[in-house]
Amino acid sequence: MVKVSVIIPVYNVEQYLKECLDSVINQTLNDIEIICINDGSTDGSLKILEKYESLDDRIVVFSQENTGLSATRNKGMQLSSGEYVYFMDSDDYLELNALEELYNLSDEKNLDLVIFKLINFDDGTDTKYTSEYYEMEDIEEIVGDNVFNYEILGDKVFSMAVSAPGKFFKKSLIKDFKFPEGLIFEDNLFFTEAIFNAKRVYFYKKHLYNRRRRLNSITTSPNEKYMDCIPLFNMINGFMKDKGLFDKYKSPLYNQKISITYNRFASVNNEVKKEFFKRIKQDFLLYKDEFEGDEDFLKVLSFKSKCIFYSAISSQTYKEFENEVELSLSKKRMKKLKKENKTLRKKNKSLKKEIEHFKSSKAYRFWIFYKKIKN
Repeated sequence: MVKVSVIIPVYNVEQYLKECLDSVINQTLNDIEIICINDGSTDGSLKILEKYESLDDRIVVFSQENTGLSATRNKGMQLSSGEYVYFMDSDDYLELNALEELYNLSDEKNLDLVIFKLINFDDGTDTKYTSEYYEMEDIEEIVGDNVFNYEILGDKVFSMAVSAPGKFFKKSLIKDFKFPEGLIFEDNLFFTEAIFNAKRVYFYKKHLYNRRRRLNSITTSPNEKYMDCIPLFNMINGFMKDKGLFDKYKSPLYNQKISITYNRFASVNNEVKKEFFKRIKQDFLLYKDEFEGDEDFLKVLSFKSKCIFYSAISSQTYKEFENEVELSLSKKRMKKLKKENKTLRKKNKSLKKEIEHFKSSKAYRFWIFYKKIKN
């Protein structure tokens, strides 16, 4: 058994593939297998893979018709034989010591899962920059340098970065899990299953993975696939119910389904919004009785989530839906501003009294007298 199986789905990335593969074959940890799955590429990606396969016997290349990222990762997991599994994207690259550090850490502490930081770099300029999402400072503050599991995190467990390349998995933990095929945002369900099943987790405070940011990637180009968030959240909620944990985490589960779905809806163009709204309304109506049958439903919903949920149900068109939500949120903001303005007026009135009180004091009269003498 090799120490680490590295699984790399490849689809039309000839421009970036060599940099990715070089960062893997030159890892300081030698005992690895590199499973590259060509997912129906139509550019020169396959030729590059075959060349690397001929140069390094740790690389195994499989070719198939295009099935998408999830199915390709699932295939790679079936073919893997390592004690640990690492998924990476074929347009990114690893720090050369990454796998050795992750393996040694996991072996030393007997870990099921290591979560670490990713760093972004701009495709055009190579400029590196961090992001709050991948830094996870709130998680770092909670867990420190300790081995932990989901229970210590509370609701913060749902604010963790879910991206597979930022995780180092023990094979025995994930052997029965699958990425949901045919959907984007697939990491959400897979990570949820992993974190709620892992007994020993560690947060490693290093940037070991370089994540390329390019404008035409799947998740940075809002389109009709953004509607995948609806079935995906239903899968996550179903998993949490099966684990008997839904009631404990109902607040983030309800709110993230409703608010994140709306955020995805708001980011697509109007042509997609029409169908997106139909699916949102169908889904909310489908779960309306179940949600409202929960006496905590309205108690745990944020104001924004309430607006979104009931506006979707009552609206007839996507434009009406958008207007209803924006109107409700605007009223809420206006109310908040009025409250803040009232507080400021009180403070201003109080300051005026203090100034008047000071002007009537001996200290103020002496200061005026001193100023005249000085002049």
